[in-house]
Amino acid sequence: MHPRTVRGGTIALAAAGTLLLSSCATTQADAPDALEPVGDAATGAACDAVQIGAFTRCENFYEDFWPEIDRQMDALYEQAKETDGGRLVVWDWYELAPEVIAEFNSRYPDIEIETRGLTYNLPSAVISAQATGARNTDVLSGSLLSAAAMTDEGYWDEVDWTQFGIPEEFLELGSPGMLPDSMNGSLMQVNTDEIEAPASLDDLLAPEYEGKVSIANYNPIVFSGYGMAEGEDAMVDLIGELKTSGALQVLEDQNSPLSSGDVPIALNQTLFNPNPSLAAQPFEHSGVFAQFSGVNIDADNKPGAMLWALWNAYDPDWLELRMTDEQFSTTQVPYPGLPSSLFDQATGLMEKNADALLQSIGDGAETETEATRDEWIALTNAADAALNG
Repeated sequence: MHPRTVRGGTIALAAAGTLLLSSCATTQADAPDALEPVGDAATGAACDAVQIGAFTRCENFYEDFWPEIDRQMDALYEQAKETDGGRLVVWDWYELAPEVIAEFNSRYPDIEIETRGLTYNLPSAVISAQATGARNTDVLSGSLLSAAAMTDEGYWDEVDWTQFGIPEEFLELGSPGMLPDSMNGSLMQVNTDEIEAPASLDDLLAPEYEGKVSIANYNPIVFSGYGMAEGEDAMVDLIGELKTSGALQVLEDQNSPLSSGDVPIALNQTLFNPNPSLAAQPFEHSGVFAQFSGVNIDADNKPGAMLWALWNAYDPDWLELRMTDEQFSTTQVPYPGLPSSLFDQATGLMEKNADALLQSIGDGAETETEATRDEWIALTNAADAALNG
């Protein structure tokens, strides 16, 4: 099965401050300017907007925006294959699978991708490479929270993505230069053969859930949406009660006991297990977040980074594969600003995950924004202390 490429919520955020203190200032003045679009990139298109929680969906994206984006990508490809010998370095939470690279190269054959999977160490690796002069990743990625250190240190090259055809409505949640490419969020993973999961985290305190719920120690952000809605004290009290009641177990491996039914509810994010007995469902005060990609200010192949980001986020042929082909079903759920017709074609695991996240957004999930980022970080650190302290 294809390695998962989620890179956002499941992080220990206490390290972010250490990264900021230990990094050197990025020499932005010495970096090349952001690339300019080819020709007149103004499409004149207006987003056929539908509000999906904090996200704006452009139902006419592929009719009115994609042709210009596609034209700009062709020009970026011509530049990318002549830059740094056509080498493109992509670091992410998980190493890109050969099958994903092959799909990219089927359209862009003269780009050689080098990839590393760094999970929690991604921001520190980017900062360290810049400080030491080592070859850095060309592509940045993460959520508002997981990329906080890279954002605050100025690593996102401030590309004006609207000049390459992206609707301005897509760029409302992130910092300049952050191109939204996917979504994730907190969900209950449930073995439906064994148990019916409740509608809220509070309901897990009922006696029938004793010993039935798990969480990984690195995933305190599962509770942060609750904290945003009910306050930090209520969140910390809930975590304590779930632990002392015996309902909640902190497990390194949630997947095996979830699949076997021994611990049939897992507080987590999207599913990666194709077991047909498993479901993913939102809960009251779920948290949902956008994930972003962009260009590293320290990149050696900026056109290649832009090309990769646009292709991975929006290319309709690639997204159709992700929505329908099981070998790509554990890639991240596409950005909710894309048309509903894209999500309607989902099958298998992608259908389970996309439906759960879209339902969560529709139910009023708490959503990370640039304005609330620091509050999310503080709540996630408080949840981490309550869960693991």
